[in-house]
Amino acid sequence: MADQARGVVDTDTPVNPYSLLEAVNSSSETAHRAWIIFLILMIYLMVAVAGVTHRDLLLDTPVKLPMMDVPIQLTQFFQFAPVVLVLLHLGVISQLVLLARKTLEFDHAVRMLETSNRRCHPLRLELHNFFFCQGLSGPDRSTVMSGFLHMMSWLTLAVLPIVLILYIQAVFLPYHDLVITWSHRILLLIDMTVLVLIGIFLLRADTSFWQAFARTTAMYPFSFGLTAAVMGIVAGLSFFAATIPGEALDKVRRTYLVIGGQGEKNLAGSISLPFLGANSANGPIRLFTNHLIVTDVDLVPDKDLSPGEPTISLRNRDLSFGQFDRSDLQQADLTNANLASASLIGTNLSGARMNCADPDEFKRTSNRITSKCTIARNANFTRALLKGADLTGVDLTGADLGLAKLDNANMDQAALYGANFGQGVLRKAYLYGVRAQGASFGLAELQGADLSFAHLEGTDFLQASLQGAKLYMANLHAADMRQSILDGADMELAKLYGADMASAKLEAADLRYAEIWGTMPPDSAATTLADFGDLQIKPPSAEERNALQKMIGELPRHVTQRQRQAIIDALAPVLDPQAAERWNGSQALATWRRLAAPMPGAAVDTSYPAQLTSYLASMMCRQSWADGSVATGIVRRAKSEFFRGDMRTIYQQLVRGGCPAGKAVDQSVVQELSTAIDQAGETGTAVTQTNSTLGDGN
Repeated sequence: MADQARGVVDTDTPVNPYSLLEAVNSSSETAHRAWIIFLILMIYLMVAVAGVTHRDLLLDTPVKLPMMDVPIQLTQFFQFAPVVLVLLHLGVISQLVLLARKTLEFDHAVRMLETSNRRCHPLRLELHNFFFCQGLSGPDRSTVMSGFLHMMSWLTLAVLPIVLILYIQAVFLPYHDLVITWSHRILLLIDMTVLVLIGIFLLRADTSFWQAFARTTAMYPFSFGLTAAVMGIVAGLSFFAATIPGEALDKVRRTYLVIGGQGEKNLAGSISLPFLGANSANGPIRLFTNHLIVTDVDLVPDKDLSPGEPTISLRNRDLSFGQFDRSDLQQADLTNANLASASLIGTNLSGARMNCADPDEFKRTSNRITSKCTIARNANFTRALLKGADLTGVDLTGADLGLAKLDNANMDQAALYGANFGQGVLRKAYLYGVRAQGASFGLAELQGADLSFAHLEGTDFLQASLQGAKLYMANLHAADMRQSILDGADMELAKLYGADMASAKLEAADLRYAEIWGTMPPDSAATTLADFGDLQIKPPSAEERNALQKMIGELPRHVTQRQRQAIIDALAPVLDPQAAERWNGSQALATWRRLAAPMPGAAVDTSYPAQLTSYLASMMCRQSWADGSVATGIVRRAKSEFFRGDMRTIYQQLVRGGCPAGKAVDQSVVQELSTAIDQAGETGTAVTQTNSTLGDGN
């Protein structure tokens, strides 16, 4: 600003510089105070915002203002703090524009008293010490000092305010509130517009904007270009880098721009500067992230947890792409939360709620959107603890739950398309009516799990443990069940077109009325006491083939192409009428017909019910199944009116003191069996007495 006062001043009447000096100094004092207040506010906001962590954003922790220790609701702070900043910035700029007019008039008047081009009149020494006035009309100084004064104005009045607004946006960005983020962008545009429309008069005394603009750009091209470049970079970062995953601007960024970090392919990640530090050991230089990172953190304040009581509420939150690995979120309420592509590796979610906000609407329509169900598509739950979690209606399409613990989890009607449960533990899990086409349960433990009416077309059950599991009327077309263990399983009315059951164990399993065609049979030696009565061995009808084709066409887009192709390949022998017809003379068909033929001790011999009951009772009370998983499945099977064993004996065997699984089976399941016995016309006296013994814990 050493020579900025040399611009043209549009005035016809000379002004006495001595009379104007007092007015300039008075206005300078006022503007200086306003500038100090504005600078303090910027520092104050910067400190307050810098204290907000990702944990605070996750838990919606109120922002405590420094020194004042006054808590302000998080979203309100980030919504209104930039508004206050922009309004005060506008006020300061307005004050400085008024001061600039007087200061330039003073400089013009003093120049008329100077005999050279140097600013050396003693009157300039009486000018207020505010750097803005000194830069415009103060005496000549060294290049270093003049540059410092110029830099102070440029930084504090132009750069820092807009950078601070961007910083506020970047800190709040992982919260994923589109409305507030857009308010930050709009306020940034307003602030930059104010600088262009009003700030241009800080250097010129013109009354016309276009004249001041033209003269400023012509006289100070470097300063103007640098300011424009900073504004352009900040605006670009705000609109095309600091984006929420999935929003329209984020799609533009990923399509046309090369701004982003390692998560670019997954819509999210660390926003990085291209080429800077790309080859360093720590990777590129990261500016900010657009998702929450809260790993290895205990988020449950109270360790005396009451069953069913939420520890923290994360309802309706957008937590997509967040990283919560190994954190403690047990019994957290995640109803209607968006966990798409989130990472929850090893996270403790025992007893968590990840269901629908409107369960009645979901029961009526099965629409996950209108029912506001939790979304966790492509999320990573590897080794996560989900024991007893409520996952009713959750969308886990493409999610990875390998090695996860899901004992007693409720996944009623969940969407599990293409999900991976490999080596997971799902004992006693409730998967009634799930849609799990293309999912993988390889080597998973599903003892006592209920998969009735589940859609499991093309699902992988390779070497899975399904002892006592309930697969009543399950759609298992093209399922891979090789080497799976289905001892004691209930597979009545199961649909098994194109399934592969080679080397599967089916001892004491119930496959009555199951539909078979193009199905690889199990080894006969592994089917002791299995019931194959009334097997429906017939090729699929045209209507059934059309239904399978429709199922493939309705697979959600989140199912990967590889998973989709695997389902198509597995069903190809069934969907092709000629291929299905060729199976008519196969050895596999002959094996199924042999298994379905009346067997001694199964359909005629009256000893079969006793043998079946004895086997199942012994199986459920094994010490290895003391957790009650197999017992739960057998009790669910036994309470059916079509059970061919003795349900009363199963009940008594379970509740007697010598059965390790007796106390581990849920009381409601035992009560259902008791009710079924009474309804079947059994003597209720012994049942009631035994039930009271179980209630006493004996």
